[in-house]
Amino acid sequence: MFKKIIMSVMLLAALLLAACSESQSDKEVVKDGYQSLMEADSFDATFDLDVNVDADVQDPFIEPYIQMINDMELSMDMVADNEKQIQETVVHFEGTLSPMTISMDLPMYQNLKEEKMYIQTDSLVENLGMFMPLPEDAKGKLIEVDMADVEGMEEEEMDIDELTEQVQSIVNDFIDEKSEDDFTEEDGTYIVTFTKDDLANLVGKIASEVDDTITDEELQEGIDEINTALEDIDLNKFEIHMTMDGDQVKSQKFVLDVGFEAEGNAVQLELTADTVYNSINEDVEFTINPEDSEIMPMEEFEQLMMGGMEY
Repeated sequence: MFKKIIMSVMLLAALLLAACSESQSDKEVVKDGYQSLMEADSFDATFDLDVNVDADVQDPFIEPYIQMINDMELSMDMVADNEKQIQETVVHFEGTLSPMTISMDLPMYQNLKEEKMYIQTDSLVENLGMFMPLPEDAKGKLIEVDMADVEGMEEEEMDIDELTEQVQSIVNDFIDEKSEDDFTEEDGTYIVTFTKDDLANLVGKIASEVDDTITDEELQEGIDEINTALEDIDLNKFEIHMTMDGDQVKSQKFVLDVGFEAEGNAVQLELTADTVYNSINEDVEFTINPEDSEIMPMEEFEQLMMGGMEY
């Protein structure tokens, strides 16, 4: 009997040790969550942006723009197949600059491999008609944008796989270097707190990883410049909130609260960017199919716009 009790205690101890070894710190949960997100083959997500500006401004010309920013609604439905390098985004925007109100749903389809973007014209025609009368026959088509010809884009072909690996490396290294004290958990939500130094260092990491022509001296000069600019900013809150569903990210929220001066006026900016992942690594469907649509080159659409302005 005594021998069985000893064996039972030893077995219980072994199970407890195994359970402890499998438990993760808050930092490890966040790191693994980002890693799984970066490696996802596909996802379906919804993004919401909320911005609030509180400024001590008495200028009647500026006040309507501040009110427009505070009242605007901006969200996106996003679907991506990372293996095929295809993304589809529907931007939902509603804003009012009295007396005009714009309510727009703008679907866009992007083929990263072919460096092509396609934009549905229907909402553009309906909402830009008040500024530049576009003909009704422009509706029902896709505007084709050659991303290689867009100003500011690199002429050389972008290696998406290499860029993804760079981003993964930056995120992993950045999280690794943060203290365990910067990671907390509240009711199933993991919170990562960032400082001004974190901001400067993150920008530096991105610059050094993406552009290997930057010297260590140039990199340090850039970081010093960022730190100098941040001295005039009150960083009240800079956090990322993450919730998990098993080993997958369910949602992540970017929270920013800063104060600064603009032309002698005190400005308080609060920004929340919330992304909810409806599915990860599951089959996704796209509503836009360029192969079965009537394509309008960007140049042709620009001509229609110019013609509308002349009209």
